[in-house]
Amino acid sequence: MKWWFSDYDGTINIHHNDEIETKDLRFIKKWIETGNKFAIATGKMHHEIAPVLAMNKIPYDYMICNNGAIAYGKDQGILYHTPILMSSRAAIMDKLKVLQTKYILGYCTLDARKDYSYVPTPEIDDDPFFANAPKCNNLDEGAKDILNNPDLNLIYVYLSLKDVEKVKDFLQDIPGCKVVRTHKNVLEVMDASVSKAHGIKEIQKIHKFKIDDVIASGDGKNDIEMLQITAKAFTMTNHQKMLINMLMK
Repeated sequence: MKWWFSDYDGTINIHHNDEIETKDLRFIKKWIETGNKFAIATGKMHHEIAPVLAMNKIPYDYMICNNGAIAYGKDQGILYHTPILMSSRAAIMDKLKVLQTKYILGYCTLDARKDYSYVPTPEIDDDPFFANAPKCNNLDEGAKDILNNPDLNLIYVYLSLKDVEKVKDFLQDIPGCKVVRTHKNVLEVMDASVSKAHGIKEIQKIHKFKIDDVIASGDGKNDIEMLQITAKAFTMTNHQKMLINMLMK
């Protein structure tokens, strides 16, 4: 039995249009029919990706969501969840208080996206890709959630391209966390252990398969750790710049 873990946007859905080519769908179905396992590994949340997979009739066995912070088995519910450590929360809030008057900020608890702060940002507001980005300020309730909610697993920063590296550097020193650029205009803060590779390892604990039996596919920087976990990895021809160089490090 082989295990295939694949990114969705830009990989299975190669044109970022929530559709899959017929030949690719046939391949996935054949892969499963011959006794192998197939899992989607995505930055999207369960409630965002599940309807898309259903609409396209894409079969799957497992779904790694929120860039690896949580995973689901088909018809099994949550397999694992890795929230941000409580010991990291105060340092996160100190950073957000500096950023909240300058950038669009949001956070996630389990499968829910929540608003924290909103600052008009044309690069975000005018792009339909960011339809789920925060649209209002929710500072008081948001602060309570970020400090106390045991299910907090991601912090989002939506910002102009010119500020990305500066803000990424500003967020780098939060204890127990890491910062990942998941889109050219998006940074995400998560537990330091979280990645799509973390999802593979958590599922491996349950099913005891060998990493040699894992195949991984992706196209973006948030796929790097997943692609590095196995020698049987491939990237798409439309992969993000620097992906191959980062994989070779």
